[in-house]
Amino acid sequence: FVRAKMGDSNMRIRQMDGLRAVAALAVVMIHVSAGGATGTLSMLCNQLSRFAVPMFLVLTGFGHAGALAEGKFEPQGWTAVRRRLSRVLPPYFLWSAAYLVLEALCGTPHKHPLFDLLTGGAYVHLYYIFILVQFVLLADFFCIAMQRHPRRLMLCAAAATFGMQMLIACQANGMLMFHAPLSLVRLFFGWTLFYTGGIWLRLHEKWQRCPLCVSVPVWLLSALGVLLTNHMFPSLSASSLRPDLLVYVFATWLMLWTLCSRCRTLPAPVRFIARHSFGLYLAHPMVLRLWNVWTTHHDPVIYLRLPQMYLLGFGGGLAAAVLLSFLPFGTLLGGARRKTRS
Repeated sequence: FVRAKMGDSNMRIRQMDGLRAVAALAVVMIHVSAGGATGTLSMLCNQLSRFAVPMFLVLTGFGHAGALAEGKFEPQGWTAVRRRLSRVLPPYFLWSAAYLVLEALCGTPHKHPLFDLLTGGAYVHLYYIFILVQFVLLADFFCIAMQRHPRRLMLCAAAATFGMQMLIACQANGMLMFHAPLSLVRLFFGWTLFYTGGIWLRLHEKWQRCPLCVSVPVWLLSALGVLLTNHMFPSLSASSLRPDLLVYVFATWLMLWTLCSRCRTLPAPVRFIARHSFGLYLAHPMVLRLWNVWTTHHDPVIYLRLPQMYLLGFGGGLAAAVLLSFLPFGTLLGGARRKTRS
């Protein structure tokens, strides 16, 4: 199969577009299937889509390690931080404000809107941006640590991730009771192994030689582990920070990478979804929330099946993302940059 060339940190790696598109589709499925449905199909779709948020963090680490992979890494300090945050923070704050206003209009205002605005609590999916900002601020630190002490960094990352997972599991099962002003899920500690794992993957190429006949069975076994964990520990079903998911995320990465490596050019729809993935991520919960508000005030109430609800969330979110890309200042709302014609 066709391997990615890692030499140029500015090069667009097509496999990353494939993974980004699939992760964006999975995020929509998580939110659609988590609406209280108890059917087997909803459970399967929800649990097998749980790789999505960790996958985005692996992609982030993978992208941040470009210069490190080609031996040209130098700490960039505030310059790189400002550049990266300028792409993320304006859409984050604007969409957070929109969700806070929507909830207030729907009769469920937040008790601490300013705190939620600043900490990723304005709506259910925005905690990821808060985590992402933490890793952007610490990117130089992690790259320097990987360059000088890779084994120690990975061990510390594993300890932080598994330690936080244990705390969250104990809290979810009532074995440990404590009050924290900020949800543990929103702190970067529990996600560290995903981010550093992305850096490690960028610096090593041997894993790319894994054939599909190996990556697919590994993925199937890890998916079975996820479903078994969900069956045995239902209290953890809504969490994306579980040891079984850690294995599942990287098994999914490996399988999708090998699949994308088999084609020289990704299909146009996949590239299209990848290009608009950020806008889709930001907008699709708004579509689902507005539908929920409308249908609950409609007589009779309209109930959609899972495939119909998914098409509504995905189609509406993607349409909104595409619309944003055509607006003059659409990038401030998470829209994709316009393609320049040469």
